[in-house]
Amino acid sequence: MNNTPIFFQRRFFPMWSALTLGVLSDNTLRQALLIGVAYGVISIPGFKNADDAMPIVGAFLPISILIFSSISGQVAEKFETSMLFRRIKFAEIILMIVTAIGFIYGFGPLLVAMLLVMGAQSAFFSPVRIAAMPKYLHADELIRGNAFCSAGMFTSILLGYVFGGLLITQPHGGAMVGALLVAASLTGWLSILRAPRAPPDAPDLVLNWNGFRQAVRMIGFAYSSPGVSRPISGVAIFYFMSTPITVLLPIYARDTLNADATVATAIMGLFAIGAGIGAMSAASLSRARSGLGFSTLGVSLASLTSLIIIGLSGLIAANPSASPLNAFEFARRPEGLALALTFCLSAGVMGLYIVPLQAAIQRRAPAEKRARIMAAGNMLNAAAAISGSLSALWITRTDLDVQHAFFVLFTLQFGIAVYMVYRSRTTADGLYDESLTPEIEPPIREPESATL
Repeated sequence: MNNTPIFFQRRFFPMWSALTLGVLSDNTLRQALLIGVAYGVISIPGFKNADDAMPIVGAFLPISILIFSSISGQVAEKFETSMLFRRIKFAEIILMIVTAIGFIYGFGPLLVAMLLVMGAQSAFFSPVRIAAMPKYLHADELIRGNAFCSAGMFTSILLGYVFGGLLITQPHGGAMVGALLVAASLTGWLSILRAPRAPPDAPDLVLNWNGFRQAVRMIGFAYSSPGVSRPISGVAIFYFMSTPITVLLPIYARDTLNADATVATAIMGLFAIGAGIGAMSAASLSRARSGLGFSTLGVSLASLTSLIIIGLSGLIAANPSASPLNAFEFARRPEGLALALTFCLSAGVMGLYIVPLQAAIQRRAPAEKRARIMAAGNMLNAAAAISGSLSALWITRTDLDVQHAFFVLFTLQFGIAVYMVYRSRTTADGLYDESLTPEIEPPIREPESATL
């Protein structure tokens, strides 16, 4: 028996490294583009008001994921896992080289196009990675595996926000952003070369290229598989709630808080830090349980933090500074520091909410349909993110303050909390499959040289 922690084993670490570095690339690209547009560094033709471009640009990545997920789920089930990992990550290197050229020359339309193409690449990587986890990990390791992945993702989101937001505004910032993107993608490909083989779930599957019909079929798999519909919907709602907030944060910092780009970047970074802490908390609290009770607690606390954010935002807006504050000046104000910590706490409890839901989907999905169900989840997440991003136009096209978005967020979080508490009290066996029975045998045999 291998006593090395799963994080350092070949069945997990290469996959984790490739995931986190890919997320770093995606979010550095997205954040550099959003901050560049908001503060006039990058221009996108066709928009009289640059703020209107931000919700549209924010929707491009999930639009691409939505389009390609119907094919990617089938590919993930038909072909061997490690081969798919290698080829998908190699394609990312080529895409990042083209993106780097776009940043070097400040060509906004090319960067928007590459955001779409990166969405396609993510659409193919995600179902392979998510469906691989039950092959590599025991049932009672899935919470920990998802927590490590979520913590790594949120850390990479943080770094992407910091690097993308700060570098793009510096002299030669486009070149520095481009160099980072290429380096991250190359390192991710080198890491995934060590991923162990895992057999396909459905090698005889005939690929259906009718994207719409296959999408309907895959979503049907998700909602007809016992116990999958509720957690997969809960994850999608998370993306609907979080996307407009991240899109609007640069405007929120600029207009409501009278702050500069460093404050917007810092708040997004605190989101990522808090979410990573919440994800790891889900792992440590759950252990041999599904963790869905903690998911209920997380969204309940999140609704409270949204109310606190509304109150603190109003307090700061009522006492504006004479000139835009940078991150250091903002943190020196008591209400500014309190708001920053509340953002971190809000993301933390939402991280506690989402990780057990992701593990529940993987645990409950039938093996022969697992990758397609995960791809269906990606489509639902993408559709929710698109709707959430475009809903931000409700703010940018009117005179409404961004604080109204936090009130909508509170309403959704409170409604989910009430529903989950209701389910826990009315389901005969408690809250879903709260207790887990670990498998006796590992999903795959450990390869030689299993540790790093």
